[in-house]
Amino acid sequence: MNIESEILDYVNCNENTGALLLTGPWGCGKSYLMEQIAKDLNQEKAAAIAVISLFGLDSISAINKRVKDEYISLKLGMLGKSARKLSKKLAILVKDGLAVAGSAAPGVTGLAAASQGLSSALSYDLFGFFDVQSTIGNNDSKRKFVIVFDDLERCDINSKKDILGAINNFVENKQIKVIVIADEDKIDGDDYREYKEKLISRTLCMTADYDSIIENISANYAEAADGYRDFLKENADLIKSVFAESRTSNIRMLKTILADFERVYAAWTKFGFAIEYMPWALYTFGAEVYLSKAPDKDGKPAPKRDLLFFTNEGDDQYPNIGKYHSSFITTKQWITSGTWNAALFTEELKRKYAETDMSPLDRFLTYGFWDMQQEDIDVGLPQAVSLSYAGELSKDSVITLIQKIHALNEYNIAIPVQIDYQLVEDGLEKRLLKIRNGKLEDPASHLIIKESQFDAGASHLAKSLNRFDNRIESANNREKFIQYLNDRGSTSNYSILNLNMEEFDDELFSIFCMEYRLSNNIDRKNIALALLDLSFYSSEYSTQENMQHTTENFVKLIDFLKALDDTDSIAKLINISFRTRSPRKLNCQKLADSGLRRVLFPEFCLYIE
Repeated sequence: MNIESEILDYVNCNENTGALLLTGPWGCGKSYLMEQIAKDLNQEKAAAIAVISLFGLDSISAINKRVKDEYISLKLGMLGKSARKLSKKLAILVKDGLAVAGSAAPGVTGLAAASQGLSSALSYDLFGFFDVQSTIGNNDSKRKFVIVFDDLERCDINSKKDILGAINNFVENKQIKVIVIADEDKIDGDDYREYKEKLISRTLCMTADYDSIIENISANYAEAADGYRDFLKENADLIKSVFAESRTSNIRMLKTILADFERVYAAWTKFGFAIEYMPWALYTFGAEVYLSKAPDKDGKPAPKRDLLFFTNEGDDQYPNIGKYHSSFITTKQWITSGTWNAALFTEELKRKYAETDMSPLDRFLTYGFWDMQQEDIDVGLPQAVSLSYAGELSKDSVITLIQKIHALNEYNIAIPVQIDYQLVEDGLEKRLLKIRNGKLEDPASHLIIKESQFDAGASHLAKSLNRFDNRIESANNREKFIQYLNDRGSTSNYSILNLNMEEFDDELFSIFCMEYRLSNNIDRKNIALALLDLSFYSSEYSTQENMQHTTENFVKLIDFLKALDDTDSIAKLINISFRTRSPRKLNCQKLADSGLRRVLFPEFCLYIE
């Protein structure tokens, strides 16, 4: 039996004998088939098909409203552009006229009546007057109106009797063709079976022809990137393979996979990298998505899998995963975090396919775990360790190093060098110092730190890595503030408003005191306010040691202000105000917790936080 021909026969038949039921297991392509038929019939103007999902609808009135909304939308869509504009204007005029006539109180006329009428018009539902009928249009443009109710089993109305009764109203009372889509195996209750007999005149049972569905999806894909539809058609067999190996019937997820991979295709073709490997990247991407998100065959949620290393049992169901280095850190991060980074993906492509002579070190830091050769471990790993000690590895490279060492230990693979995690942490400090001194810039970090992927001895290192980006930000903020001080407050305070820093360190204390001493009263006031507005007590940026050091230097600052021997009376007042309010900075966390606000220089109304 050809399901599509049976549906078309039902739509084309003038006699209305009841509703048509299309049933089958979830994911077999019922909705997709119906959507394609509706799209074709609407475009060909052979009928006016409204597809309405019952998923989440919780009342009969909500169902009726959705039907009316779809009916009106189709009706307006059949009008020409100018006619649609005119209809909207007429709707407003009619709405206003009805409101004026119905809302003006006796004796109220003229402008007052118009005012009252307009007020009522704004809340008047003109579309409430429209009645849903079995046809749409007039004369030559007249079409049958057909309602498709999808996801019957997922409607939030508990009584199937009530749902079927509401649907039957359209069939019997309004003589409208109705198609119901459901997985009957998921519907319980005698009331459903009883009322189904009264409503449904014919049932079509759909079994999945997944090969045809996949071919259809590929052939009809609405591409945004030129050539992507042809790419999918050419690789339909590979798509079928990964779908079959997923052991699911989840066509919706497959469609999502193909839609998401279009971004990969667009970035890949833009630069022309080794195009022959892209089909395997599609296969691997699909496998990784299914591994990460697809429920098992019993409908249970997907088990938590480590996408970076595939350490879980059963991951061998995809025999071609990672073929030709087709697994990418970027896409894995996209799958797990939901963030796509086209620039980073391009860099990965360059490293994998554009550079033909990569060193063992580069391969160790770039390739996925299963893509490495023994040489990458024997030669590349020790080199990476040495570079980490010297502070020559980026944060992401250090994360990759530690994760791969953990994986090697998990698989009992010999590691050619003993790693000292404290020396790695010392290397991070060296790198941070170089960044502070402007000798290098760390590339943007993209990898997620999971302590489960770190050996037990690396837990403290994981914490340092988690703080590293904030420390870089802190270093940059510190330089901004020093530049601000060097400009003697001539730059607006807003440029450094609410900056976070690790600590009020000794060097920063000395620079501040020098600039404060040399400043006039205007600049003194501004740089004092700027310092007190900085944040040195955030746990995300500062350790307890940092906070203690900050406190010590604020105490020294108060002593410095007391020791200033200014003859200028205004300068003396500023010094007094500054030093009497500085202690509040020492206890700012408690102030924040208590909901209090500090007020600086109230006698001058200079600044209120």
